[in-house]
Amino acid sequence: MARRSSDPARVREKILKLAIEEFARIGFEGARVDRIAERCGLSKNMLYYYFKSKEGLFVAALERMYEDFRNQQSDLSVRASDPVLALKQLIEHTFVALESNPNAIRLLNEENKHRGKYIRKSKRIRELYNPLVETLSFILERGSRDGIFRSGLDPAVVYLTLSSLCYHYLSNQYTLENALNKDLSSASSREHWLKHVTDLVLQYCVLDPGVALERKSNAKVLAVTPG
Repeated sequence: MARRSSDPARVREKILKLAIEEFARIGFEGARVDRIAERCGLSKNMLYYYFKSKEGLFVAALERMYEDFRNQQSDLSVRASDPVLALKQLIEHTFVALESNPNAIRLLNEENKHRGKYIRKSKRIRELYNPLVETLSFILERGSRDGIFRSGLDPAVVYLTLSSLCYHYLSNQYTLENALNKDLSSASSREHWLKHVTDLVLQYCVLDPGVALERKSNAKVLAVTPG
């Protein structure tokens, strides 16, 4: 039996990395704990020591995937930007995060195949989503206060819209390429789609251009009018 490592954090990370690859490649049913353990140079019992079960390992893999995905949607820059630029950045971050991590798409497809059965067992999923929702709420509320965005926008609806448009293009690109006879994998095609998504989401969020311009003009007049 393999001895317990003196660096459990490093071992846990190695297991998670290889487990994500295994689950993304052949799904939950096809994945084998003994194969993951062998690739890690560990006994299967040692892997169970860290994650208790195959199900526990899959839940941990999903959590790590979400964690990495959220890190690529960092809110530091978007919170410091003006609302329109902030929303553009968030859309771009979402698309790039999916584009650069195909395993995330495969794991999401796998978990949705199971109707969210395993992610419901996670105690961390809400804490991983909350910062994103808070950031988007911050952007939309500030845009509304500035007279740029419509009031009452639901951040969940806005995120569902932008993430769906980003996700579907990448998750279904091979079938869509054949069905539509279009190249969806080229840099120019993806750049065009990202611009299209951004335009659509902004069109939904932004007030009528004339109203937004009028509000800005009124704000300027109030700022220079003597009290």
